[in-house]
Amino acid sequence: MGIMLPSSNRVVERVTLAMLAVLSEVDACFTRVPYGGHPADGYDLPPFEAAAVMLSQARVRSICWNATRGAGLGFEPDRRLCGMITERTGLPATTTALATLELLRSLGLERIALLSQGSAAEGERIADRFGAEGITVVTGPTLGITDNFQAALVPPDQLRRLALEAVAAAKPDAVLFWSTNLPGFGLMAELERETGIPTLDSTAIGTLAALRPTGVDLAPLTRFGRMFG
Repeated sequence: MGIMLPSSNRVVERVTLAMLAVLSEVDACFTRVPYGGHPADGYDLPPFEAAAVMLSQARVRSICWNATRGAGLGFEPDRRLCGMITERTGLPATTTALATLELLRSLGLERIALLSQGSAAEGERIADRFGAEGITVVTGPTLGITDNFQAALVPPDQLRRLALEAVAAAKPDAVLFWSTNLPGFGLMAELERETGIPTLDSTAIGTLAALRPTGVDLAPLTRFGRMFG
Protein backbone atom coordinates (compact mmCIF):
# COMPACT_ATOMS: atom_id res chain seq x y z
CA MET A 1 0.00 0.00 0.00
CA GLY A 2 1.08 3.60 -0.54
CA ILE A 3 1.08 6.18 2.23
CA MET A 4 1.49 9.92 1.81
CA LEU A 5 2.30 11.84 4.98
CA PRO A 6 3.05 15.45 5.91
CA SER A 7 6.70 16.46 5.78
CA SER A 8 6.89 17.23 9.53
CA ASN A 9 5.26 13.98 10.65
CA ARG A 10 7.13 11.60 12.97
CA VAL A 11 4.33 9.15 13.77
CA VAL A 12 2.66 7.75 10.64
CA GLU A 13 5.52 5.52 9.53
CA ARG A 14 6.03 4.10 13.04
CA VAL A 15 2.36 3.31 13.58
CA THR A 16 2.04 1.77 10.13
CA LEU A 17 5.05 -0.47 10.69
CA ALA A 18 3.71 -1.52 14.11
CA MET A 19 0.44 -2.57 12.48
CA LEU A 20 2.15 -4.38 9.62
CA ALA A 21 4.32 -6.30 12.07
CA VAL A 22 1.31 -8.45 13.03
CA LEU A 23 0.11 -8.98 9.46
CA SER A 24 1.49 -11.13 6.66
CA GLU A 25 2.13 -10.54 2.98
CA VAL A 26 1.71 -6.79 3.02
CA ASP A 27 4.09 -3.87 3.23
CA ALA A 28 4.01 -0.12 2.79
CA CYS A 29 5.72 2.46 0.63
CA PHE A 30 5.89 6.00 2.01
CA THR A 31 6.30 9.45 0.54
CA ARG A 32 6.13 12.93 2.05
CA VAL A 33 4.53 16.11 0.80
CA PRO A 34 5.08 19.62 2.18
CA TYR A 35 3.16 20.36 5.37
CA GLY A 36 2.86 24.07 4.60
CA GLY A 37 2.20 26.16 1.53
CA HIS A 38 -1.36 24.99 0.86
CA PRO A 39 -4.16 27.43 0.02
CA ALA A 40 -6.53 28.14 2.90
CA ASP A 41 -9.38 26.28 1.21
CA GLY A 42 -7.60 23.20 -0.09
CA TYR A 43 -4.31 21.70 -1.23
CA ASP A 44 -1.36 22.61 -3.41
CA LEU A 45 -1.99 19.69 -5.76
CA PRO A 46 1.23 19.31 -7.82
CA PRO A 47 3.25 17.75 -4.94
CA PHE A 48 0.43 15.26 -4.33
CA GLU A 49 0.24 14.35 -8.00
CA ALA A 50 3.99 13.77 -8.15
CA ALA A 51 3.92 11.71 -4.96
CA ALA A 52 1.01 9.60 -6.20
CA VAL A 53 2.72 8.85 -9.50
CA MET A 54 5.91 7.79 -7.71
CA LEU A 55 3.96 5.51 -5.38
CA SER A 56 2.18 3.94 -8.35
CA GLN A 57 5.57 3.12 -9.86
CA ALA A 58 6.21 0.97 -6.78
CA ARG A 59 3.12 -1.10 -7.75
CA VAL A 60 1.13 -0.30 -4.63
CA ARG A 61 -2.54 -1.34 -4.54
CA SER A 62 -3.93 1.73 -2.78
CA ILE A 63 -2.93 5.24 -1.74
CA CYS A 64 -3.85 7.10 1.44
CA TRP A 65 -3.12 10.70 2.42
CA ASN A 66 -2.60 9.94 6.11
CA ALA A 67 -3.28 13.39 7.51
CA THR A 68 -6.22 15.11 9.19
CA ARG A 69 -6.23 18.47 7.37
CA GLY A 70 -9.34 17.58 5.40
CA ALA A 71 -11.68 17.81 8.38
CA GLY A 72 -10.85 21.47 8.91
CA LEU A 73 -11.37 22.09 5.21
CA GLY A 74 -14.81 20.49 5.20
CA PHE A 75 -13.95 17.11 3.59
CA GLU A 76 -14.78 18.15 0.01
CA PRO A 77 -11.16 19.08 -0.84
CA ASP A 78 -10.16 15.57 0.26
CA ARG A 79 -12.74 14.08 -2.09
CA ARG A 80 -11.30 16.13 -4.95
CA LEU A 81 -7.78 15.09 -3.96
CA CYS A 82 -8.73 11.42 -4.06
CA GLY A 83 -10.40 11.89 -7.43
CA MET A 84 -7.23 13.41 -8.83
CA ILE A 85 -5.06 10.59 -7.46
CA THR A 86 -7.32 7.88 -8.87
CA GLU A 87 -7.58 9.61 -12.24
CA ARG A 88 -3.81 9.98 -12.43
CA THR A 89 -2.84 6.50 -11.20
CA GLY A 90 -5.88 4.25 -11.58
CA LEU A 91 -5.58 3.31 -7.90
CA PRO A 92 -8.17 3.55 -5.11
CA ALA A 93 -7.38 6.54 -2.93
CA THR A 94 -8.60 7.83 0.40
CA THR A 95 -7.60 10.16 3.21
CA THR A 96 -7.62 9.88 6.97
CA ALA A 97 -10.43 12.42 7.21
CA LEU A 98 -12.69 10.58 4.75
CA ALA A 99 -11.85 7.19 6.26
CA THR A 100 -12.79 8.52 9.70
CA LEU A 101 -16.26 9.52 8.53
CA GLU A 102 -16.72 6.06 7.05
CA LEU A 103 -15.47 4.31 10.19
CA LEU A 104 -17.61 6.36 12.58
CA ARG A 105 -20.70 5.71 10.51
CA SER A 106 -19.99 1.99 10.18
CA LEU A 107 -19.62 1.69 13.96
CA GLY A 108 -22.66 3.84 14.70
CA LEU A 109 -20.61 6.39 16.67
CA GLU A 110 -22.40 9.74 16.53
CA ARG A 111 -21.16 11.54 19.67
CA ILE A 112 -17.39 11.78 20.00
CA ALA A 113 -14.77 13.39 22.18
CA LEU A 114 -12.20 14.80 19.75
CA LEU A 115 -8.71 15.64 21.04
CA SER A 116 -6.77 17.79 18.59
CA GLN A 117 -3.41 19.52 18.51
CA GLY A 118 -4.28 23.06 17.42
CA SER A 119 -6.01 26.09 18.87
CA ALA A 120 -9.48 26.26 20.38
CA ALA A 121 -10.71 28.07 17.26
CA GLU A 122 -9.35 25.29 15.06
CA GLY A 123 -11.01 22.72 17.28
CA GLU A 124 -14.35 24.49 16.93
CA ARG A 125 -13.99 24.61 13.16
CA ILE A 126 -13.25 20.88 13.01
CA ALA A 127 -16.23 20.17 15.26
CA ASP A 128 -18.46 22.19 12.93
CA ARG A 129 -17.20 20.26 9.92
CA PHE A 130 -17.90 16.91 11.57
CA GLY A 131 -21.29 18.22 12.66
CA ALA A 132 -22.18 18.98 9.05
CA GLU A 133 -21.51 15.30 8.32
CA GLY A 134 -23.78 14.11 11.14
CA ILE A 135 -21.08 13.50 13.77
CA THR A 136 -21.43 15.53 16.97
CA VAL A 137 -18.27 16.53 18.82
CA VAL A 138 -19.56 16.67 22.40
CA THR A 139 -16.22 17.85 23.76
CA GLY A 140 -13.06 18.95 21.96
CA PRO A 141 -9.96 19.46 24.12
CA THR A 142 -7.13 21.14 22.20
CA LEU A 143 -3.40 21.28 22.89
CA GLY A 144 -2.66 24.70 21.40
CA ILE A 145 0.21 23.40 19.27
CA THR A 146 1.14 25.62 16.31
CA ASP A 147 4.21 23.70 15.08
CA ASN A 148 3.10 20.33 13.71
CA PHE A 149 6.43 18.70 14.57
CA GLN A 150 5.80 19.40 18.27
CA ALA A 151 2.68 17.22 18.25
CA ALA A 152 4.86 14.11 18.06
CA LEU A 153 6.54 15.13 21.31
CA VAL A 154 3.35 15.30 23.41
CA PRO A 155 3.67 12.85 26.34
CA PRO A 156 1.23 9.95 25.99
CA ASP A 157 0.26 10.40 29.65
CA GLN A 158 -1.01 13.88 28.82
CA LEU A 159 -3.22 12.49 26.06
CA ARG A 160 -4.48 9.76 28.36
CA ARG A 161 -5.40 12.29 31.06
CA LEU A 162 -7.25 14.51 28.58
CA ALA A 163 -9.12 11.52 27.19
CA LEU A 164 -10.24 10.34 30.62
CA GLU A 165 -11.36 13.86 31.57
CA ALA A 166 -13.31 14.16 28.32
CA VAL A 167 -15.08 10.84 28.85
CA ALA A 168 -15.99 11.73 32.44
CA ALA A 169 -17.31 15.15 31.46
CA ALA A 170 -19.24 14.44 28.26
CA LYS A 171 -20.05 10.70 28.15
CA PRO A 172 -19.22 10.34 24.43
CA ASP A 173 -19.69 7.25 22.27
CA ALA A 174 -15.97 7.22 21.47
CA VAL A 175 -12.70 9.11 21.90
CA LEU A 176 -10.85 10.26 18.77
CA PHE A 177 -7.23 11.46 18.73
CA TRP A 178 -7.28 13.91 15.84
CA SER A 179 -3.80 14.40 14.43
CA THR A 180 -1.64 11.85 12.67
CA ASN A 181 1.33 13.31 14.53
CA LEU A 182 -0.04 12.68 18.04
CA PRO A 183 1.09 9.50 19.86
CA GLY A 184 -2.38 8.09 20.45
CA PHE A 185 -2.03 4.67 18.83
CA GLY A 186 -0.39 3.02 21.84
CA LEU A 187 -3.15 4.27 24.16
CA MET A 188 -6.13 2.74 22.40
CA ALA A 189 -6.40 -0.65 24.09
CA GLU A 190 -5.60 0.73 27.57
CA LEU A 191 -8.15 3.53 27.33
CA GLU A 192 -10.81 1.17 26.06
CA ARG A 193 -10.33 -1.01 29.11
CA GLU A 194 -10.55 2.03 31.39
CA THR A 195 -13.51 3.77 29.76
CA GLY A 196 -15.49 0.94 28.21
CA ILE A 197 -15.87 2.85 24.92
CA PRO A 198 -13.89 2.78 21.65
CA THR A 199 -10.74 4.86 21.40
CA LEU A 200 -9.82 5.79 17.84
CA ASP A 201 -6.46 7.02 16.59
CA SER A 202 -6.45 9.00 13.36
CA THR A 203 -3.10 7.63 12.22
CA ALA A 204 -4.33 4.05 12.59
CA ILE A 205 -7.56 4.93 10.77
CA GLY A 206 -5.62 6.12 7.74
CA THR A 207 -3.41 3.05 7.68
CA LEU A 208 -6.42 0.76 8.10
CA ALA A 209 -8.11 2.45 5.14
CA ALA A 210 -5.03 1.89 3.00
CA LEU A 211 -4.91 -1.76 4.05
CA ARG A 212 -8.47 -2.68 3.11
CA PRO A 213 -7.97 -2.74 -0.70
CA THR A 214 -5.01 -5.10 -0.33
CA GLY A 215 -7.32 -7.94 0.73
CA VAL A 216 -5.07 -9.03 3.60
CA ASP A 217 -6.65 -10.64 6.69
CA LEU A 218 -6.97 -7.80 9.22
CA ALA A 219 -8.10 -9.92 12.19
CA PRO A 220 -4.70 -9.75 13.97
CA LEU A 221 -5.13 -5.98 14.32
CA THR A 222 -7.94 -6.42 16.86
CA ARG A 223 -5.31 -6.64 19.59
CA PHE A 224 -4.77 -2.90 19.16
CA GLY A 225 -8.36 -1.79 19.66
CA ARG A 226 -12.06 -2.12 18.83
CA MET A 227 -11.82 -0.06 15.65
CA PHE A 228 -10.18 -3.05 13.95
CA GLY A 229 -12.96 -5.47 14.80
